[in-house]
Amino acid sequence: MTATATVRTVPDMPPLEAFVPSIGIGLILLVMLWFALGTQRNISRGNALLRWLQGGLPILGRRTTLRWLGSSAVELGIVEPAPPFREATVVIVLEPRDVSVLWAFARSRGRRDFVIVRVNLVRAPRFSMDVRDPRGWTGRSERRADDAGRGDGDWRVLDWSGGCVALAGPGADDAAVRAVWRQMSETTGGVWRLTVQPMVPHLEVHFRPPAPDAVTAERVLAPIRDLGAALAPR
Repeated sequence: MTATATVRTVPDMPPLEAFVPSIGIGLILLVMLWFALGTQRNISRGNALLRWLQGGLPILGRRTTLRWLGSSAVELGIVEPAPPFREATVVIVLEPRDVSVLWAFARSRGRRDFVIVRVNLVRAPRFSMDVRDPRGWTGRSERRADDAGRGDGDWRVLDWSGGCVALAGPGADDAAVRAVWRQMSETTGGVWRLTVQPMVPHLEVHFRPPAPDAVTAERVLAPIRDLGAALAPR
């Protein structure tokens, strides 16, 4: 009696090229889903910061205009600025959560949601000063003392806490700037930049908003108003 062997044939695997369209469609769907969720998250975060800012905006002016700049920034224009301000703008800059690659890169470089306050005063400041925290997203572009004043070589480097870089022009009231920096460092998630200069904008501050319900916007913005009053006395 002879034994017979059973031979099983293995079906041919489809070529890899056959999976390419499916992979491509899957990646497109993933990117679209990320974009939709990221945009929704940014709008939600932006609206939350707008509600928080609402309590402090009267410090800058009585009426505001609102404009979304894409899904990663909101601009608030102060229509009737309060003294000592002649013009004022607040910009909420959000992380680019709608673009995954850009979000991952920016976050690895320290970018977070932050707020920019730019104001022009009724009288221009008589000195220039620039303070930056290199750990912050907008504090990395360190201004050099030899070109900070557009050719003015009298700038001096100040001793500043926390590893910040501070440059002051002739006649700078660094005590007033220090007081504002210290107050805002205590009430916000961190100050990245504070610039005073005779050209517009006269005063610019970049800071991370505090944790939700930790500090009112009025308390955060009040030092900016006080500094403006000191820079543009009646």
